[in-house]
Amino acid sequence: MTAVTVDIWSDIHCPWALVAVHRLRAARARHGLDVVFAPRAWPLEWVNDHGTPRSIVTTETAALAGHEPELFNAYRNDSWPSTFLPAFELVAAARRRHGARAAEDVDYALRLAFFRDSVDVSVRAGLQQALVIAAADNTGIDRAAVLELWTHSNPRADIAQDFAESKTLPIQGSPQIFWPDGSTSHNPGMTDHHWTGDLVRIGHTRPDEPERLLLERTPAARDIGPTHRRSAGPPRPA
Repeated sequence: MTAVTVDIWSDIHCPWALVAVHRLRAARARHGLDVVFAPRAWPLEWVNDHGTPRSIVTTETAALAGHEPELFNAYRNDSWPSTFLPAFELVAAARRRHGARAAEDVDYALRLAFFRDSVDVSVRAGLQQALVIAAADNTGIDRAAVLELWTHSNPRADIAQDFAESKTLPIQGSPQIFWPDGSTSHNPGMTDHHWTGDLVRIGHTRPDEPERLLLERTPAARDIGPTHRRSAGPPRPA
């Protein structure tokens, strides 16, 4: 049977999206659901017509580290990505080669590589490191084949196609989740936050909200049975 698909529109260097994706993957594992969290490209550098300042990413990362400490570290690499489009392209290459679940696993690995391991995911060596992380979780991923597709095909066309589609959707920010029942949720459980000066302050949170929504809005997943095995919230300051 075909797995249920949940579309997640986000930017790879959005820390709020990493929290949402991580919590959804954990909930899927707990309940043995046959669900794929399909990554959809919503690059903020295209949305905003400029890259997100490093200071914003690092400030949000520091705020979220207290909520999911295993996901985040202070970025230690001297090489900071000037663009995240190569990372999006690697996800597209994985989807072309292996399908949506592999794309999800590569997407998640890229986020971990960047936020947890301080990997510059805009360069080939950094993408290779992310593929190692992904293949450790999903042994069906052919790292060499995915990298070959990234190098010689045109995966940016897939990014452009997603971005064009995103303009027709009610996306509030990254992450925006579209459920199989037709409903949508923005940054579940983490919307109560705001910027004050140069700091982001997080108010009330609901860590179990992604799990609750997953169970409530993907009822078909329970019928299938177990498997075998822009920043969130208000606009960022300029």
